[in-house]
Amino acid sequence: MKVAISARLLKAVPDDGISRFTYEVVKRLLANHKQHSYVLVFDSAPDNRLDFGPDHSVEVIKPASRHPFLWYTWHEWQLPAVLARTGADVFFSPDGIISIRSQVPAVPVIHDINFLHRPDDIPFLTRSYYRTFFSIFAHKAARILTVSNFCRNDIAGNLKIDPVKIDVAYNGVSEYFSPVPSGLTSEYRNKLTGGIPYFLFVGNFSPRKNIPSLIKAYNDFRLKSISKHKLVLAGGRLYLNSETDRLLKLSPFREDIIVTGSMDHKDLHMLYASALSLVFVPWFEGFGIPAAEAMRCGTPVILSDTTSLPEVGGNAAVYTSPGDIEGIADAMLKIAADNALREELSGKGILKSSEYSWDKTAADVALSLEKAFGHNT
Repeated sequence: MKVAISARLLKAVPDDGISRFTYEVVKRLLANHKQHSYVLVFDSAPDNRLDFGPDHSVEVIKPASRHPFLWYTWHEWQLPAVLARTGADVFFSPDGIISIRSQVPAVPVIHDINFLHRPDDIPFLTRSYYRTFFSIFAHKAARILTVSNFCRNDIAGNLKIDPVKIDVAYNGVSEYFSPVPSGLTSEYRNKLTGGIPYFLFVGNFSPRKNIPSLIKAYNDFRLKSISKHKLVLAGGRLYLNSETDRLLKLSPFREDIIVTGSMDHKDLHMLYASALSLVFVPWFEGFGIPAAEAMRCGTPVILSDTTSLPEVGGNAAVYTSPGDIEGIADAMLKIAADNALREELSGKGILKSSEYSWDKTAADVALSLEKAFGHNT
């Protein structure tokens, strides 16, 4: 089977959940599933740091498709000829966008459909494209991949797709995440916060990540607690951040809120492992990679009680409604005060997160691609 893979979001340094999925899965497909051949289709010259070995070919379709008009042109007017010329049996799209015009069986990864539930969180042109085309992609696809059973049911119900057509491939946790000896975490905290314990958020800054509620809850926590725990917000700015900026500026504890910006993925290891707890309370989440990564490091997690996160966290988290400011603050107070609870959550989190492996993700993707190919032959 020859698999053509959309490599538009294949980056040597992934910077969000979809590019992380793309990097980890493509690397493992090429390394672990050599019974198939692969064509990586980029929209710009590949980064020379992407060294996946020689066992694949590369196609480049320019110009770079970085906004909806070019997404359409790239997939509908340029991609079909490349798929035909290379003899692709299946087209795999880790970002969910496929060609409607091409007759090559396609398997998109629809990571979530938050654009239907929370359209105002996304810029106008992007949400218009998603809302117009993703239902068409879902019906056109030979198989659909998604990253949680929550998303499988959500896609099936809202896009009117037979759930039998949808395969689940959970996101994984990179191998370098693990618990760290207390001496090293103390040293890291000394550098970051002067040794003061901290709560942590990791993720891109966008409205659905609910950072404004977290800042309000942190203010409430500090007013109710005698401790001076800090809050660390780690991640790149995405869009629509004015409310986050306003609340940061107005917080009476602004000097105790550390905004790190984007961090190297491996640097996140010490950031997770040294935190008192991850506080990850988005309004909507298709999987929640930071939750799984923090749990793998033995760090307790406070999670939203909605969408995919109860599935991902299982019994290894404290849950709260993302809109309940007092509830988030109370969860932080509980974690800060109860050492036994922290130890219990740490052990349960390590066990639960062991279910999430990028090798397993890639194997599930390969199986879905084989189903798509077999269905067409």
